[in-house]
Amino acid sequence: MWLLDTSSGTFLHVDRPREHRYAALSHVWRSGGELSFRDLKALQLDAEKKRSSIRRRLLRHKGSDDVLSNASDKIRDCCALARRHGYRWVWIDSCCIDKSSSEELSEAINSMYDWYAAADICFAFLDDVGDDHDPRLKDSRFRRSRWFTRGWTLQELIAPAVIVFVSQTWRLIGTKADLGDLVEEVTGVDRAILTHARPLDSVSVARRMSWAAKRNTTREEDRAYSLMGIFGVNMPTIYGEGANAFIRLQEEILKHVPDQSIFLWGPILHDDEVLYRNLDPERTNDDSRYWQSRNLFAWSPDAFISSKNIASIPLEAFECRIGIRSALSEFAVTSQGIRTRLPIIPLHHGADKTTFLAVLACQDAEGRLLALLLYPQREGSSRYYVGHYVGRPQVPRYAYFRAVALRSADVLRSIQVQDLCIPYRQSSLVPRSPINAASPPSFRCPCDIVIPGWVVGRLRQDGFNTTMTASGEGNYVLRITDTTAPFECVLVLSGPNETIQILMWRCSCLGRFLCVSVRCTDTPGFRRAGSSVSAGETVVEPDPGLMSSSGKTQRVGVSPAENVSRCPTGHVATWQEGGKNFAYRDRQLRLAFSTWYTRQDVYTLEMYLDSVKDNVRQYE
Repeated sequence: MWLLDTSSGTFLHVDRPREHRYAALSHVWRSGGELSFRDLKALQLDAEKKRSSIRRRLLRHKGSDDVLSNASDKIRDCCALARRHGYRWVWIDSCCIDKSSSEELSEAINSMYDWYAAADICFAFLDDVGDDHDPRLKDSRFRRSRWFTRGWTLQELIAPAVIVFVSQTWRLIGTKADLGDLVEEVTGVDRAILTHARPLDSVSVARRMSWAAKRNTTREEDRAYSLMGIFGVNMPTIYGEGANAFIRLQEEILKHVPDQSIFLWGPILHDDEVLYRNLDPERTNDDSRYWQSRNLFAWSPDAFISSKNIASIPLEAFECRIGIRSALSEFAVTSQGIRTRLPIIPLHHGADKTTFLAVLACQDAEGRLLALLLYPQREGSSRYYVGHYVGRPQVPRYAYFRAVALRSADVLRSIQVQDLCIPYRQSSLVPRSPINAASPPSFRCPCDIVIPGWVVGRLRQDGFNTTMTASGEGNYVLRITDTTAPFECVLVLSGPNETIQILMWRCSCLGRFLCVSVRCTDTPGFRRAGSSVSAGETVVEPDPGLMSSSGKTQRVGVSPAENVSRCPTGHVATWQEGGKNFAYRDRQLRLAFSTWYTRQDVYTLEMYLDSVKDNVRQYE
């Protein structure tokens, strides 16, 4: 790759970055694109032509700054900052890699971590952060900077020994060492890792993956490629392979990193006593909602979002804890799945059903051993799927888990080592099967809420216009994420005399349930006859006769705070067949959620407005 001269704007080809002193730039690329290697080469060629002209000779014009004077502000300002710190050379990923060469691009991606690690200093340019406020403030722009949400900047944060954060005006905000506690709070990356007080490989694979959860990249493949350096692995880059890149990354990690926490993603049951009492003998994870989760490998780093407290256990310590010598597991990737030998514990339930616990050399924050829940693809087979439904005193009655924390050592008495074969990925050749009709919708987040066009049209005929937040213009789809809070995602029905707000959010409970609440207000300036309620005030008029035989009817709360339903009353999962009636004065609003048959994380919302007095419509 290449280094850029901070004075002349010319390139120097470099094969061994550790033999040179240079500064590096970490930044979020602009949406319109950045000045590329070819663009800078064109500027260099143009400057060379000008310097060789007679006119330039007569004027004795220094051609050294011709290139940088015509470069982008970001490159020019970065070079100026590097010069002030005494660096002749700078490395900028957007313009120091010849991306027209697939060979150089692949080499650059595989060695990106090393280039940042070899830099004397790295400038982290936060173009959305000013320098006139305290970055430690609770709602500071520093905390909310886009730089902390991008996939590539994770390794750019960890690899360099010295990072200087600079504002949109290229002024100092602070260093990685000075702001270590704050950066740890924002990113989840341990301060000891940020400051290189601890080696990166002392952190479990699962915890390192959790750092990358919810980070974004422009290309799906880059979510995997941007993590190669963090795990010390290399692999060919194949743009166009999509999510398969993350599967290949996990294969490489499994080959080179002796850490079984790579399998510990998704929901983990932290009370194994519940497991022994409440395994559902009839339900496994054949439910299409969990097809991805029954495999060993995760589909994206997002699956590790709850795995930050998982640690790996050295082999010798693990053997002592389970009482089995030679518990070393080797993993072979085959067309049938991953073949290995693991310590397992059989759990018998029902007449002829057996579920197994595959104990891994991992523990949670409380030091409890962790085990995968396995069930045989057929009884007596050595081929298994991951995950099982377990009963809990919550809604819904049975919930799905991939793993369990073992509180008691007594369960280890029946442990034995057994050969296993578990699929590690979902085959792209398997046709999509219809949804299991016996499995009710989970109504969990994240999810998409789709409002059919005919529903919007019918409401318009009834005099109500439909608008919504968290949706593109003309797009009747609401996205409810893991972080969506009340009042962030609102569907508004605006009528001539009243306004109805339908609030949807992700409940803060561990179940990640979709919650819904309704607020109704009179339109400002409108006053109902005989009413003492001020315009715009939410009001309740109790009427016990409004209970519908087709579902529960909920009265709208008196205040906005009361309108945000509490857990679990606001859970759509508690509604009868996904439907519920809400009453406001002489109106009744019915909300009916149903699942798309092609996807289990997408729900259709139908809305019906009716007069309570007439009650003409009947809802089945």
